[in-house]
Amino acid sequence: MPFDIPYGNSITADRAAEVVKAVMAEATKSPRNWKLAISVVDTHGELVYFYKMDSTQHGSVAISQNKARTSARYRRPTQIFNNAMQTPAGGYLITLDSPPPTASPGGFPLVEGGKIIGAVGCSGATGDQDAVACKAGAETIK
Repeated sequence: MPFDIPYGNSITADRAAEVVKAVMAEATKSPRNWKLAISVVDTHGELVYFYKMDSTQHGSVAISQNKARTSARYRRPTQIFNNAMQTPAGGYLITLDSPPPTASPGGFPLVEGGKIIGAVGCSGATGDQDAVACKAGAETIK
């Protein structure tokens, strides 16, 4: 995914709810029982829609919002920041913004018609599981 995707009109709450439904469907496929906090943000990284599944750990609320915010503001999946942090030069990431980008898998831009309309972030399972569920939601936007 190129990182110079232009921003479009922000996602609506109704469309964001559809993204969240797709994430929940993926998270609860048998035998999975991932309990996630799911955040959808607009093009500026501001919260549009939030859902916390029952029994989700409390820390995941803010993390899901930060993953979505990072993905929208930097126009890329958060996995890219996770990869960068694994390199010796990756420490620069903490200097980029306040707060710095969240470098954990599970945040994806929502791209429609070649433009970013927001992003989705998930937290509550492992980072890789968060990414699987969240990607399913992101893929509902075309």
